[in-house]
Amino acid sequence: MARRKLKFSMVIFFSIAMLCLFFMQMNVLDFGTIFPKMGSDYTISWDDINRTFILLPKVDCKKNPPYLVLLITTSHHQKEARMAIRQSWGKNREILGQRVSAFFLLGTSGNVQKEAELANESLAYNDIIQRPFVDAYYNLTIKTVMGIDWISERCPETKFVMKTDADMFVNTVYLVELLRHKTQSNFFTGFLKLDEYPIRNIFSKWYVSKREFPGVRYPPFCSGTGYVFSADVAQKLHKLPSTIPFFKLEDVFVGLCLERLKIDLQELHSEQTFFPEKPYFSTCRYKRLVTSHGHRPDDITVYWALLERSGHETC
Repeated sequence: MARRKLKFSMVIFFSIAMLCLFFMQMNVLDFGTIFPKMGSDYTISWDDINRTFILLPKVDCKKNPPYLVLLITTSHHQKEARMAIRQSWGKNREILGQRVSAFFLLGTSGNVQKEAELANESLAYNDIIQRPFVDAYYNLTIKTVMGIDWISERCPETKFVMKTDADMFVNTVYLVELLRHKTQSNFFTGFLKLDEYPIRNIFSKWYVSKREFPGVRYPPFCSGTGYVFSADVAQKLHKLPSTIPFFKLEDVFVGLCLERLKIDLQELHSEQTFFPEKPYFSTCRYKRLVTSHGHRPDDITVYWALLERSGHETC
């Protein structure tokens, strides 16, 4: 009996020791955001964010500047989606004579094995950008700011930037075609949300308390499923976060930044091209859109193959 008690005590001791070690290795921000709760306030200080990069792609944008950089928010468990994107719309290529590159944005999982697998993936594909914050939905703002920081510090030579998600289908060919007719200054586009208000229902994924946002209307912003902006906007956004309070809804936060910068949202085309939902697939329809939301990895690869196969077929 005494041996059993001793064994049990040792197990408890080592478990507590491992947890303490884990928390000691996390920064102040991580400790407070391991499991951000829905239906509660979530505010942090930008001063608590560790701006050190853990994983970085080895690229030289000065030597080989891209025209369009795709920043794709993703999590550790979405490797299948990342592989599908690498083989389809996120494949590094030239489109209409313009170079397009894609990179994946991640935080940390707190799991040693998952981090090792991600490091190996980074070595294999050279397209992972990571900082030491907990990878959680309400930290999507931190993840997006990380991508903007990387553009501004490591790849300012690009002409345009797109932020999107791992469950998206992006018609990069049509996007480049449309961007060629747009200005490369103070440009920001996507699915425009011009009259949105805070959701006060504590059971909603998008709940926001009056403490987090006391206003009754959000400023104009673009759906976080996919938006595109010129490189000079990235530079301006890069300088702002420390002057604007953190807000957990990333697309609204970017809208708050744009309001401060006095940058107006623009339509990319006279017809809708950004879809925050998933339109029914047909090659003709998907040839004339930029984003479609809510796709499984196999959807992404199949739809891309069908679009490529359709070539210059008229619709």
